[in-house]
Amino acid sequence: MPLSEIILIIMGLLTVAMIAASVCKNLPIPYTVFLVIIGVLIGSIARNSSHMEQLQAFQLTPELVLFLFLPALIFESAFNLDARQLVKDLGPVLSLAIPALLISTAIIGLGLWWLIDMDLLIALLFGALISATDPVAVVALFKELGAPQRLTVLVEGESLLNDATAIVVFNIILGLVITGSYVASDIGVAITDFLRVFIGGALVGATIGILLSEILYRLKAGLSSYLVMSIVLAYASFALAEHILHVSGVMAVLAAAISLSIFGVSRVPQSEMDMVIETWEVIALVCNSLLFLLVGLSVDIMALFARSEVILLAVFLMLLARAATVYSMVPATTRIFKLPYVALGERHIMWWGGLKGGLAIAIVLSIPVEVVGRDLLLDMTLGVVLFSLLINAPTIRPLMHMLGIDRLTEDEKAELKHGLLSAEKKANTILQRLYDAELISRSAQQLIQQKSKQVFATEDSRIDPKQDIRHLYVIALRKELDELKHLYDIGLIQQYIYLDIKNTLQRDREFRLGNLSQQSERTVVVKPSFFQQFESIMVKRLREHNWAAGILSRYQYLRFSQSLQRDMVGVLIATAVLKTLETVEEHEEQQKQEVAQVYQQRLERRRERLKRVATEFPEFYQRYEANLFAKVSMLAAQHYTHAASQHGEIGAKTFVNIEQRIQNTINGLPPITNPAPKLTPGDLIGTVPLLNGLSEKILLQLAEKAKALTFISNDIIIGEGEKGDALYIISHGWVKVFKATDESKVIAELRDGDFFGEMALLGDQVRTATVKAITPTTLLRLSRRDVLALAEADPELRERLEDANEVRSITDD
Repeated sequence: MPLSEIILIIMGLLTVAMIAASVCKNLPIPYTVFLVIIGVLIGSIARNSSHMEQLQAFQLTPELVLFLFLPALIFESAFNLDARQLVKDLGPVLSLAIPALLISTAIIGLGLWWLIDMDLLIALLFGALISATDPVAVVALFKELGAPQRLTVLVEGESLLNDATAIVVFNIILGLVITGSYVASDIGVAITDFLRVFIGGALVGATIGILLSEILYRLKAGLSSYLVMSIVLAYASFALAEHILHVSGVMAVLAAAISLSIFGVSRVPQSEMDMVIETWEVIALVCNSLLFLLVGLSVDIMALFARSEVILLAVFLMLLARAATVYSMVPATTRIFKLPYVALGERHIMWWGGLKGGLAIAIVLSIPVEVVGRDLLLDMTLGVVLFSLLINAPTIRPLMHMLGIDRLTEDEKAELKHGLLSAEKKANTILQRLYDAELISRSAQQLIQQKSKQVFATEDSRIDPKQDIRHLYVIALRKELDELKHLYDIGLIQQYIYLDIKNTLQRDREFRLGNLSQQSERTVVVKPSFFQQFESIMVKRLREHNWAAGILSRYQYLRFSQSLQRDMVGVLIATAVLKTLETVEEHEEQQKQEVAQVYQQRLERRRERLKRVATEFPEFYQRYEANLFAKVSMLAAQHYTHAASQHGEIGAKTFVNIEQRIQNTINGLPPITNPAPKLTPGDLIGTVPLLNGLSEKILLQLAEKAKALTFISNDIIIGEGEKGDALYIISHGWVKVFKATDESKVIAELRDGDFFGEMALLGDQVRTATVKAITPTTLLRLSRRDVLALAEADPELRERLEDANEVRSITDD
């Protein structure tokens, strides 16, 4: 077919799709289902008209779906998916995507083999391809009806992983069908291949996504580059994984999209991110429109009627298999992983909403022509897909209504009341402005206000105080996230800190809105975030190794500076929230004061921590403060200059000149060193009884070998039961010593000039207690290896160590 005809047909189909989208707004069926109906009608006309021969040749092919439609649709869904909620519900999602799909494949395959005597491998092949779900129509309906976010994530997350599993299982079974024989050992090979393809695809996609995010950040890529490379990422990751590395292309696209959304999105200003999301929504709309029209064009109604009995049997087995997996696997996994309960009504929707779409058709079309039974499998697939789109999809809305999933919860009712009050107030404000400008008469204003009052009226204007507080927290938490993003955009915090604080705020939202407690402050123990757990592991792995002393010193300094940034950000966020709460008018003053008190306490705590650091490390704090805020001011100016250049407010020469000045200033900022100790390292080492009285020369040599380390509050410096060979001297700070079995029973508290671990200089020692930093603490770490190296060249130090060892031996005996 000539290229010009292909372009004309595509443009014609898109025009039909957009007209259908407008018409569908007034119809009680999903948009994609309406497209399938139109496609079936157009296909039926084309088969009986000689003037539409070109359209008959324009059919759905596996290459078209797998290489054009699927990467874009998978990427768009994964990119916009709530990755945090997906991780939380990964147990149920994976159980539906892998074990449940295998069970579904077995139920459908064995059912066809037993009931109509179909070849077992062919029946299992059909079971694998028809178990893939397509949630496009259902998710669109969820968004329209305001279905619970968790239900949307469960359905969409299952579908994304389910597609990858279905393709892998299908290819494994197809290989057995083509070879014509199989033995028991093939099961082990199949399991190995499945894990390799499934996990390998995820690793490939995650690696490409993270690398691309870092490259775009390092190159300071703009919106256009980011958008183009996101499209490249979607298609390149699929092609690279599927055809070069022979792993799952779907899993690669899924992992790449999630990686980009986590590591790349946070580095893009929100205004530009909105444009990226909107662009991908348009791409998905185009792909979905063409895909579902082509699904309809591929259906020959008369051929399907001829095989209606076997198609209905396949539909029955498909629904049976779906019910068996959803009603068994979901409750089982929620119990095993101790996740929130998935209601029975939500499971009904997950069962009935397991629609089949273009992927199943693409998979069945990829079966080689020489495979016996291919035509039967094609008709069965088309029949099941048509049933799910024409029967399942349109009936989900009434099913949700019947189950009450679309009803407003108590929290949503309170949110509605506040929303109506705000909307009415806004409408009245506009009317007052028009009246003040003498554009509307007083009578007309009052008439419209009466009408507005009816529009925004609620059944009960009273709002429960608890719901009122809950809604205030929603406003406050939204402001926190907005302010955090703004502070990240202007360069006040790094991406690592941004992601960690964002994660903390999201957890705080769940805590506040999950009815875990009605107290005004966090008195429950919250599980440390991933980043906090990672930091603790890093410190534990490095703290007792001599080779890692330099790495640990730099890493701890980084953590110390980041803790300052967190407190500074906390001050700015709490201040912004308090100002926002002052402007909120549709809430009772008592409830506003209760929420404001929480943020006022947070503000005071963070200010107190900053004040303490400024007092204990005055020189360091002044250097750090000057460096950080000088850099922030330059980055804010750079951010404004870029925006001014993009909007044409300044010319290219002016932009380059300003950009160069800003960059030179940033590059010229002096580096910040570790907090300096008040005493010299030599003086501190001389305070240790084992080393006291040594010559100044030896003390200076020991001081040169010592490493300065800074631990932030609540860091474990040494752990009970761990092996250690280093002495620690506190140059500045405050630590406590306790037994690991009971932290509340403090053995001792040590401050400036105190030391611990001195016996480790005499030989490898198992630490007998745990030492933990109470405040940010700077210490000198002196290892046994360094001391022994100096002792070999210095008789005085060698004699001191030998005497101490002799005393220790006598004491042990």
